[in-house]
Amino acid sequence: MSTFHVIKQLEDKNVQNEINVMVWSDRMDLVALSNIKGEVALHRLSWTRAWSLSPPKENLQVNAIAWRPDGKVLAVGYDSGEVLLIGIENKKTLNVKDARTEITCLAWVQEKVETKLKDTFTLKEEPPKNYMKYIDLSKLYLRDPVPNASLDSSNSEEAKETNFLQDQTELNLLLVGTKDGYVHIRVFGCFTCSILNMNEYLGTSCSVENIHVSEDLSKIFITVKDAEHNIKIIVLNGQIFKTHTQELFCVAIKYVKLVDLVKYLTNTIANITETWESFLLEIDHKLSKYAKKVPEGGVTADFLDLLTFGICSPELEEFLITDLTKKGLEKFGQTIEMSYANIQKLLLKNVTKFGQNLSYHLAELRGMARLEHRYDVIGLKEDQITKAIQSSGAFLIKAGEMQQIINHSVINYKAFFRWLYGAILFLMDETVPTEIHKITQQDLAYITEFLQNFDHIGNKDGQNTKGFIMERLGQYLADAPLVVLPNMDGNDWTSFLSENECIQNHPSILQHYKNTSLIQQFKELAVKIYDIFDAPKTALQVKFKPIYIFDCFNFGEVNLRMSSINITKEMILFAFLQPSTQFFLLQVHITDDKCLARCGKFHFTQLTEESPQIYDILDVAFYSNNILSLLLQDTTGYKSATILQFPLAPALEKLVEIDIAVDISKTALPNSNGSVVTPKLFKNTEMAGSVFAVSGSRRVGIVLSENKRKIKLFEMEAEEEDEEDADMSSSIIKEDVSMQENAVE
Repeated sequence: MSTFHVIKQLEDKNVQNEINVMVWSDRMDLVALSNIKGEVALHRLSWTRAWSLSPPKENLQVNAIAWRPDGKVLAVGYDSGEVLLIGIENKKTLNVKDARTEITCLAWVQEKVETKLKDTFTLKEEPPKNYMKYIDLSKLYLRDPVPNASLDSSNSEEAKETNFLQDQTELNLLLVGTKDGYVHIRVFGCFTCSILNMNEYLGTSCSVENIHVSEDLSKIFITVKDAEHNIKIIVLNGQIFKTHTQELFCVAIKYVKLVDLVKYLTNTIANITETWESFLLEIDHKLSKYAKKVPEGGVTADFLDLLTFGICSPELEEFLITDLTKKGLEKFGQTIEMSYANIQKLLLKNVTKFGQNLSYHLAELRGMARLEHRYDVIGLKEDQITKAIQSSGAFLIKAGEMQQIINHSVINYKAFFRWLYGAILFLMDETVPTEIHKITQQDLAYITEFLQNFDHIGNKDGQNTKGFIMERLGQYLADAPLVVLPNMDGNDWTSFLSENECIQNHPSILQHYKNTSLIQQFKELAVKIYDIFDAPKTALQVKFKPIYIFDCFNFGEVNLRMSSINITKEMILFAFLQPSTQFFLLQVHITDDKCLARCGKFHFTQLTEESPQIYDILDVAFYSNNILSLLLQDTTGYKSATILQFPLAPALEKLVEIDIAVDISKTALPNSNGSVVTPKLFKNTEMAGSVFAVSGSRRVGIVLSENKRKIKLFEMEAEEEDEEDADMSSSIIKEDVSMQENAVE
């Protein structure tokens, strides 16, 4: 028995704010919406809201939304130029990229892989000249950084990008179109591999209206509108995505890993600096009141007098007994000890450990670059990566140097506090323990060194001095050259290099830059890493050559409503809405050596014999490669929108071949009445409509009312028996086969 489908209404809801963008997920029954306040919401088919996300800044509008092909990440493009990637499970901002100009459209695509046995990684010997397919196994022995609560910033650009790599087995591309005519191509949505200027291809300014990519990623169709509102389609050669899929996949993975590590280290170093500043503020808080009572240089002098001669000035005695106190000193010492311990922990377990991870990934990246026949074409340069590796080594050396300074400082402060504790007990006429009373010559040297910078504490204006050098540690956390250089005397390796300049200057030898701070060394490293991934933008740009440019239509200043879909690897269908009563169907068939195009236009006069009016066409979208969905609205009497499922197979028979060298708008095209095309499925929404969104894979649709404050959800292929109470406005011409089975030839 044949099965017949009807369109069934599921929900009818009012919304508080006007909706401007609606996009269905092709993997789940979820629809992403944005409103005029710039908020993005995710709703289920029952209209229950999964979450809502406020705009990153005030007064922003969402211009485009796209789903990652696996349905796990949402790309949101704002009129400010920012594109946010949002994890749908927890609405976490995974990445932020700024195109610095208004976003007009987004397309997130992935190569359509035929069903076949997946390649698996084995240790079996491979055929000659068949290089091992790249599989990143670093996670087996290099743990990715997991931020703690103090370092996590889930709603900022520093958020983790590791989610991009979850279940990513195929290359996917996020293409971002802008109002000033640029297309940004981003692998995994975050690695910008190329920025293309459509204005150069046209020789005039334009805006990007739509982006479509062929199934095998070999051709990119950019629909643009110039200053005179002429609509054109630029066909670019994207063979690089087909021939170098594996290479781009590899480099993008390394980009995600390295950028993630750079941002993590940035947060960690900021955390170390914050801990150090808290340490300085604690000392400043304790000593500044006393420092104001003595002349400049008096703080160190008073402590040295007490240390050397046992003489305590009245100001120092009052400070030690009244202000500091024995218990206060104990607490003060614990605070400083904890600060040092925290800095050491962050430096060893975070900076050094993940700095080594960074060096590993850079080394792997250099290994790729040495396969010049594969990676040179996408701009990966060994020399550039080697410089980054050298900078990474210098950064690790500087971190090790800082660790030695901390170890030395711990010895100094422990000796100082042990002595000062004994001095307070002596001034209070209490018994001084024997272990505290004994001070060696080495202890005196440690205490003296600790006292050297006490006169930097507090200034005469009553303001706290931040960033001053306390001992030698603080200078490593300043973006300035070191003031007190490390003493490398007696270091065998340093002596060996100084005696052998040929070895010292060898590129494999990591250099030690004595004058630079940790901050300076890290900034240099970050710049060199980002420079590595800037190179592909230039190298790949020349690969995207325009193959064809179609002169299409001119619909005036109105916003362009269009849709596109891949029928086969070589055939693409475009639907252009010409306000307000007709639409154009353009079929493009491109092979390696030729391009054929067919076009036709359609209008609608009646859907049933009882309604002989002419319909406005409000919106158009491909439901599947067999069906084009249309949102129609009668022009007489009460305005009511109708969803129509328009079969493509009979419609394509009405298209005529056109010359792609001639402006399509100047070509004589047949104007067919789409009302006579069968089979047809439609439903009256019983409200004035504006736009809609459909998903053939999920078999759902959503219609937005004219005032954009009301929506209706529909099941597009409900079983007829489920629609017992269907409205009389819903109709279907029944045949022995489902409309979905009418394949486009």
